[in-house]
Amino acid sequence: MKRRYLAVAVIAAISATAGQIPLPDPAAATTPDAWGQAAAHATGDYYNPGETRLTPATAGKLKPRWNVPLATAKCAAPAASLVGANRLITAAAYRISGYDATTGALAWRTPATTRKTSISLAAIVGTRLVAQSRDCRSGKTYLSAHDVTTGKVLYSKRIPETMYGLLVDKGIVVGSVWDAPISKYGIRAYRIADGSRVWARQGSIAGETVAAGGKILVVGDDSTTAVDVTTGKTVWPADAGCHTPIGASPDGSAFYMRCDPDERIRSVNASTGAVLKTFPSHGSTFGFATDAERIYLHTFSNELIAVDAKDGRRVWTATFTEDAPITFAIGGGVVYGWRDTGHPLAAFETRTGKPITLDAKTSALQGAPMVANGRLYGRTGSTVTAYAP
Repeated sequence: MKRRYLAVAVIAAISATAGQIPLPDPAAATTPDAWGQAAAHATGDYYNPGETRLTPATAGKLKPRWNVPLATAKCAAPAASLVGANRLITAAAYRISGYDATTGALAWRTPATTRKTSISLAAIVGTRLVAQSRDCRSGKTYLSAHDVTTGKVLYSKRIPETMYGLLVDKGIVVGSVWDAPISKYGIRAYRIADGSRVWARQGSIAGETVAAGGKILVVGDDSTTAVDVTTGKTVWPADAGCHTPIGASPDGSAFYMRCDPDERIRSVNASTGAVLKTFPSHGSTFGFATDAERIYLHTFSNELIAVDAKDGRRVWTATFTEDAPITFAIGGGVVYGWRDTGHPLAAFETRTGKPITLDAKTSALQGAPMVANGRLYGRTGSTVTAYAP
């Protein structure tokens, strides 16, 4: 009986103080802190919503802390690195390596091989790493999956064609191929759970290799269609206008499209193909990144501009005397812009456009960084360097 009274008392105490104790935000708890594909996500947004430590207040304190090798080998240029599940994953010199993303310590590495193999890292999905390897001499190609924390091979299956422009969405890895027997471009799709092919069709990816709401845009002989990533079936046909995506919204509800740098950007409903909004002109623009609130673009007037993601109106502008940022990364309320080798990264508060001065040693970066795990990771010569406060 005493136990019953005690339990009731505890429940009552919790109920009485529930309004005073801050409960965890379920959305924040489920948002992965990872840079799992080359553009962060299949949507090509270059945005990590799970990054909360590199805020405008801490970004200015970044310093280079450690680096790992990224050597070029014959027929095998280093793949774009990825970060997820507290692992920095690289593919270089015929091997995949997994490092502790906090310390840089080597956690695992695939065995050395005498075969010259070109490796592409498709994605980290949860604790699964999806990769493709191609024997440089024979051309034999394999799709594999590894446990990203331990390196354990989950499967390795030979596939008939080498895929290019790999993208993972809805549990499917998609890539472009050259279908030699018919001399046409094609698209192939495999299930990342077991490496089995789920569909194949003729055509090529339209514009950037991005997906929105489980759809990709495919160019055929005389038309462009939206195709379901899981089935390969046409969802909607494009109208007569331009359907060349430059990216998509982080929630996958819309594609952003532009035929060439001089044209205005349009947002298009990913489910129906309906045009949602045609943005005002900002002159010739290039590049793309979005955090769902704003879209970040390079203008040929040496500007970085932030425009509203819904209606395209200009929110703020950063002007440069030369070499305005051309590629971007977003996390923690900061947008980082890579200008060119030899220039420190440019950084701004996403909401206001207030500049943030970064360490001059970020000038060693050869492209926009990955933002994850309270760090910036980026290629610096023949290494990947981690910058942390």
